[in-house]
Amino acid sequence: MQQLSQTADLNLDFYKKRAKALLKAARAGDPATNAQLKRYGAQGEPALHAAQLAIAREQGFASWPRFQAFVIESNLDFRELVDRFIDAATSDARRAHDILAEHPDVAQAGVYVALVLGDWEKVADAIAADPDFATEASGPQGVEPLVYACFSRFGVQHSQRAARLAMTVRLLLNNGADPNTALAADHGPLSCLYAASGLMGNTEITRILLEAGADPNDGESLYHATEHRDLTCMTLLLEHGARVDEANAIKHMLDREDPEGLLLLLDAGGDPNLANAQGDTALHWAVRRGRSPAIVGMLLDAGADIDAVRGDGRTAYAMAVVAGQRAVAGTLASRGADTRLSALDAVVAGHGGEVPPESAASPANARLLPQLAEHGNIAAVEALLKAGVPVDARGDMGETALHQACWRGNVALIKLLLAYGAPLDAVECSFNATPSGWLHHGATNYGHGDYAEGTRLLIAAGVSDWTEPSGNPAMDAVLREKGLIS
Repeated sequence: MQQLSQTADLNLDFYKKRAKALLKAARAGDPATNAQLKRYGAQGEPALHAAQLAIAREQGFASWPRFQAFVIESNLDFRELVDRFIDAATSDARRAHDILAEHPDVAQAGVYVALVLGDWEKVADAIAADPDFATEASGPQGVEPLVYACFSRFGVQHSQRAARLAMTVRLLLNNGADPNTALAADHGPLSCLYAASGLMGNTEITRILLEAGADPNDGESLYHATEHRDLTCMTLLLEHGARVDEANAIKHMLDREDPEGLLLLLDAGGDPNLANAQGDTALHWAVRRGRSPAIVGMLLDAGADIDAVRGDGRTAYAMAVVAGQRAVAGTLASRGADTRLSALDAVVAGHGGEVPPESAASPANARLLPQLAEHGNIAAVEALLKAGVPVDARGDMGETALHQACWRGNVALIKLLLAYGAPLDAVECSFNATPSGWLHHGATNYGHGDYAEGTRLLIAAGVSDWTEPSGNPAMDAVLREKGLIS
C-alpha cells in the first residue's frame, strides 16, 4: 500500500498546482527541477505530463492516473469507497484489484463485498438471518445477489477466488436464487450464465448454473463462449441444448483460427450456409476474417455452398482473390469454385482492364473498402481508391476505412486514407464514434498497432476531441504531450 507524504492531506488540487509549478521551473531552466524530471523518465522538452509523472512516482505510484484515482478514493468516506469497489469488482478487474491493494480493509466491509469476493461463509450468515436475501434485489447496485457473484471479475477462470465464488453461486441457488437471473443493460438483459461462460470463462460456475436450469439460449452465452481458447464452457452449453445458429456462433468462431472449436459447432448442427443480413455465409466470413485453407476445407466438407453469392454479388473465391489470399483462392478453385471475376475485382486483383464508373460508385462495391481496411490490405485498398471507390464508403456498421485503420493503429493505412481525404468526423452507427474514437478504444482493446503515431497523424490532421486517457501508455503520452489530457 502506497504511503503519501502528509504535505497536502490528499488534496488533489495541491498536487496539480505543484505539477504546474514544476513545469514552470523546468521551462525556466532550473537545473534541479530538470534533473528531477529526468530522474523519473522525462525526455525532450519539459511537459506537464512529465511533471505529473514525477510527482506520482515520488509518492510511490507508477503513473499520474493511478495516483489521481488514489487521492480521489482516499477522500471518499468509507461507505462510498466500498460502493466504488463493488462497482469496480463487477466491471473493471484492474481497478478492483488496485482498490483492494490500497484499502485492504474493504475486504471486510459487509455482505455485498463478500458476494463479489466469494466469501460464501458471510453470505450464508446473511441468508440465515434473512432467507429472502438470496432472491431479492438489494445492495448498492440494486440487483440480485447472484448478479454480484456471477459478474464479479474475481471469478475469472483460474483466479484465486474462482472456486469460492463457485461455492457462493451454489449456495445462492440452493436457497432459491433463479439461475436465469439477468443484469439489465442498455442493449438488453445479460444473464448470469453469460457472465460465467462468456465473460469469465468459469467452467465450474457455468456447470452449476446449467445444472440448476439456466437457459443456454439466452442470445449471448454461446456467442461469447467461442471467445475462450478453453472450449469447456462452450462444450457445456452445447451439451445442455445451446442452438448454434441462433447464436451466430459459427461466424464468431471464425473470427479466430480454431479448427477444434469450429468442428464442435458443426458437429452440433451448425449450418455453414446460414447467411447474415449482408448475405455472408460462413464461407464468406472465413475468407473475410483471413482464415486458413484448412478452415475453408472444413466448411466445404460440412456442406458449405462453394459458389454462394453474398449481397454485393461476390463469391468466397472472388473475395479471396481481391483480398490477396492466394492459398485460399487456390483451395476454392481446386474444389470447383466458379473463378469468374467482375471488372472491378479483376482490376483490384491486378489482372488489368477498366472499371465502369457505375461499378466503382455502387454501394455494394463501396462496402468492400472498409472490409479490406479491416485486414490491413493496403494494396487492395489503394487499388479500390484508384478505381474510384469513395474514401468515405461505409461498411456493415456504418464505419469507414479510416475507422478500421484507426482501430488497428495501422499507421501506413491511416496515412494513405488521410492522403485521399478520409473524413475525420464520420460517425458509425454501432457506437456513434468517429475514427479517433476507434483509435482511442483500439489502443487498449486491440492494442497491436502504433497508436502513438496514429494519434500524432490525427492531431496533425486537426483532431483534438480526446479528453480521457486511453489506457495505452504510448498513446496517452502523446495526448499529454499535446495538452489534451492531464
